[in-house]
Amino acid sequence: MRAKSLRLRLSIAASLSLCVALVLAGVALVALFERYVIRRVGVELDTYIRQLAANVSLGPDGALQLGRPLADPRFDQPLSGLYWQIVEDGAGVKLRSRSLWDHVIDLPNDEIEPGIAHHHDLPGPNGETLFLGERRVNYATEGGNRRLRITAAVDRNEILEARTEFAGDVAASLAVLALILLASSWGQIAVGLRPLEALRRNVNAVRAGEKKSITVDGPEEIMPLVAEVNSLLEAKAKAVESAKARAANLAHALKTPLAILATDAERLRKDGRDEIADELQELAFGMRRHINRELSRARLQSLAGSPVQATPLRNVVESLTRALMRTPRGGALSWRLDIPADVTIGMGVEEATELFGALLENAVKWAATEVHVSAERECVLSILVEDDGPGVPPEKLVELGQRGVRLDQKTEGTGLGLSISSDIVDAYGGQIRFGTRSPHGFQAIITLPA
Repeated sequence: MRAKSLRLRLSIAASLSLCVALVLAGVALVALFERYVIRRVGVELDTYIRQLAANVSLGPDGALQLGRPLADPRFDQPLSGLYWQIVEDGAGVKLRSRSLWDHVIDLPNDEIEPGIAHHHDLPGPNGETLFLGERRVNYATEGGNRRLRITAAVDRNEILEARTEFAGDVAASLAVLALILLASSWGQIAVGLRPLEALRRNVNAVRAGEKKSITVDGPEEIMPLVAEVNSLLEAKAKAVESAKARAANLAHALKTPLAILATDAERLRKDGRDEIADELQELAFGMRRHINRELSRARLQSLAGSPVQATPLRNVVESLTRALMRTPRGGALSWRLDIPADVTIGMGVEEATELFGALLENAVKWAATEVHVSAERECVLSILVEDDGPGVPPEKLVELGQRGVRLDQKTEGTGLGLSISSDIVDAYGGQIRFGTRSPHGFQAIITLPA
């Protein structure tokens, strides 16, 4: 699964790259430290070899002897890991450190130039690996030159232990450095993405109607996006205005023909031609219904980008209730409003009036004795409009809100009221559901952002 968060993607990429870089740096540092230690140990071994060469002398009987022992006490401790020995060509081992005990370092049979230091890895007295340095020294005597191989060696485990300790110290230091660098990279990511947050706020402001275009002054990488979005907003605004103009022109152009059709239908009915009159009246009624629908859709399209208003819900519902109570049907009903005075709805008065006007007119049309409207605001705003009429069969509820659907063809209406209500609620990011009131009746449940 791909991470959908840009911040998360950048954080993961930064974390992985930092980890890889620090691991490689740690490996390189450990390798460099090991090389340094080997060179340093090699220098120390060469120092021991030079001290041995300077202190070797010939006794009266011609035997080799060491005038002064080396200062490091490990040479006197058996199998301490630090050794020396002197080998004479053709005569074998002549002198060796006490640390070798009864062991001998088995030197390779290779030619070594006099005075040149050589370093090898050879098996030690306990099977360990020794890091060994040696030189060939020539001693001139009355009997001729005596060729000596002077060797000093150290257990390579000491080098490995030093490397291991250094690697542990480096790992701890790099871990702390990794945390510092990760925190720094996360801060850089936050700073780098801040223009996108500003862009998001501008887009929200445009959608809420507070602005008509994006005015963020961001880095040059996002300005092409800002320009494209502004162009899109401008094109959408022009398209909405064009749609509204076309709908208005259509309504104006058809107003006179519809009036003529209605007049002709009445004349035909007076002449006793009821069948033709009914056909013309139904034709005019259908055309008027479609015109109203298109005008409503054009106005709803213009809601996007309009300023968000806070309309007191109780005022709107009370105004509609007073108007409906003047009608014969509305005056015979009992009205119950449970709407707190501080509850507001996030739409204009005109849209709120049309929304609840359609719902209340539907309730008045079907109610037997009562219409009930209630509202409560928590995380969202929930509004309930219900009546105690015959209700709608459960299998027919799904059809409500569809354009022009009328479940009862005998009752006067266009079938557009609930459909327009659904469109208004959708335009403001809400939902509307239709259900059955218990024990009988109809209810519309509206859910809108608080």
